Amino acid sequence: MTPAPDEVLLMAGIEAEAAAAGFALETSQAAAARRLCELGAAVGQSKAVPLRRFPPRLLRRRTPRSVYLHGPVGRGKSWVMDSFYRQLPGRKRRVHFHDFFRKLHTGVRTASVSGADRTAVQQAVDALLADIDVLCFDEFHVHDVGDGMFIARLLRTAAERRVPLVVTSNYPPEQLLPNPLWHDHFVPTIAVIKEMMDIVEINGNTDFRRQPAAPGNDGETRDGFRRGRVISPGTPRQLGAFGLFPPPPSEHRTLTPTAQPLAVKAAGDVLWVAFAELCGGLMSTADYLALAAEYRVWVIDGVPSPGHGSADGSAAAWQRFSNAVDVLYDEDVTLFLVGRGPLDWDAGHGTALPVDMARIASRLSLLERVVAGDGTPDGGTAGSEETRGS
Repeated sequence: MTPAPDEVLLMAGIEAEAAAAGFALETSQAAAARRLCELGAAVGQSKAVPLRRFPPRLLRRRTPRSVYLHGPVGRGKSWVMDSFYRQLPGRKRRVHFHDFFRKLHTGVRTASVSGADRTAVQQAVDALLADIDVLCFDEFHVHDVGDGMFIARLLRTAAERRVPLVVTSNYPPEQLLPNPLWHDHFVPTIAVIKEMMDIVEINGNTDFRRQPAAPGNDGETRDGFRRGRVISPGTPRQLGAFGLFPPPPSEHRTLTPTAQPLAVKAAGDVLWVAFAELCGGLMSTADYLALAAEYRVWVIDGVPSPGHGSADGSAAAWQRFSNAVDVLYDEDVTLFLVGRGPLDWDAGHGTALPVDMARIASRLSLLERVVAGDGTPDGGTAGSEETRGS
């Protein structure tokens, strides 16, 4: 039998990973890590004691409380959770918000075809919670009332099965599903979150975006996304420096990742697609996940300047762009963004931008910027261009 994890040993492992990456946990990060280690130790102890020693009425009392980590972007919520996940032995699962809903919607569509759609959601939730003692749920956010209903089902089933959750979010529970048209519908679920979870804020001054790439859950360094660039205005010299050459019409293709067709400029070693095609149509998060699984390097050109109104930069298009960046970041796909105007995500303003643009700006700050010098014509000299960190 695997020995129960000790709280001190779990914490020592997290601190060692931080030291190896060149930093020390700040006060709020350390407090969050200690709370997770308490959870890990409690899970280990509950599994180490034979359940037959306890009458059923006592078992539910021994279920460790779930943990909800929230705070500003770039403050290490996912890092702390992932480090805890790597230290924790035993049966566990980590899932990203978008990947969870991709699988959920796929299961619902499949069940609808077979006529069993009434149980499809429960079957998907059951599969997610099967054979584990802890579920880690990254980037927890709710902007759609339908997804809110799925979340409510997940929480209820996790409580019934006594599976504690570790959740990271940029929002405190009260700010989930912020749309005033739907927020009241989610208030009962917010109450459930508060009842079953300890709410822990991570609000330190360290920006984890500036730290070296952390290893993934398999122990391998995840730096594919960081190898991307934000390129403006996208001269041939700028693109060629990274082995990128605009595809000729003969390479244009139409892909169908799930249900909607997508016109792309190339789909080989590199997926090359225009912002208007990728974000201006009817693509969904499920489409982006399917494409990310097949293409490990993306070029999105024609990206409009954030906050400047245009047909390509509508609110719906920017929300799809936000979803795509979330997927590519989590799947560690190398991303090149190309636009003629300034692509300054931190300075972007406007009603068209999604409410979670701060998180997307955090993601994209990991990409170095390649910009042309002032007054440089297209295809200018190398000396007039620079590469700088964002």
